[in-house]
Amino acid sequence: MAKKQKYYVVWEGNTPGIYDSWEHCQREIKGYPNAKFQSFSSLEQARKAYKDPSSVRESKKSKKTYYYVVWHGHQPGIYTNWNDVLKQIKGFPKAIYKTFGSKKLAEQAFQEHPDKYKDGDYKKTKDLSSEELEKIGRPIELSLAVDAACNGKGDFEYQGVWTYSKETIFKVGPYKKGSNNIGEFLALVHALAFLNGHKDPKMKKMPIYSDSKIAMGWVRGKICKTNKKPIPEVHNLILRAEKWLRNNSFSNPILKWETKVWGEIPADFGRK
Repeated sequence: MAKKQKYYVVWEGNTPGIYDSWEHCQREIKGYPNAKFQSFSSLEQARKAYKDPSSVRESKKSKKTYYYVVWHGHQPGIYTNWNDVLKQIKGFPKAIYKTFGSKKLAEQAFQEHPDKYKDGDYKKTKDLSSEELEKIGRPIELSLAVDAACNGKGDFEYQGVWTYSKETIFKVGPYKKGSNNIGEFLALVHALAFLNGHKDPKMKKMPIYSDSKIAMGWVRGKICKTNKKPIPEVHNLILRAEKWLRNNSFSNPILKWETKVWGEIPADFGRK
């Protein structure tokens, strides 16, 4: 059954408007504090809501609270209101601040040096119980992390970086008429081929991190189960990746990157 079309209204974001894909909507709200948006099942509903926001009933779902850490500002501290943050950073030379989804992580970050958090995105983090945190643990530093990025037109690219240093090992694309899931799948297979192409036995057992459960499942099944109809160039890439999976064995653990605890995966393109 075909997935029902949805339309996304962005009232407050990088570029307010109506978008016909979640990927495009994400680009307009990522990095925008307190972005305001909502999905609708028809274009007519979306147009009406965009024109008259007051006609839209508030969602019963509680709004996520963000914690803003200001290390360097007029008054360093942790804030939950973006307007309060603006007062602390406006006019302050080289202000340093960051957004967190987890209160505990924000409190920890405030006590530590901001350089430790300057390259990551921690908006998706959340507070978990001590048991949950202990079970998840910390990421394995000696590992490879992969990720993909895709715009609303289906143009995608992917890359792999060393988890501990964030040094880029490979970056491929962009290609047209694909999807984020296709990019995630190709990134994982590329990482496997890269690591297993080395003579060092340690590389053949090095963990690979991905934040895509779908791509991880495709790799386990050795087939890209996309519903998209990619252009020949992308289709050939998929066929080559599937062939590699069929003809090669590997011992590298493919692990899920725990975004809710660790923040965005190191290979993230930073465009969501």
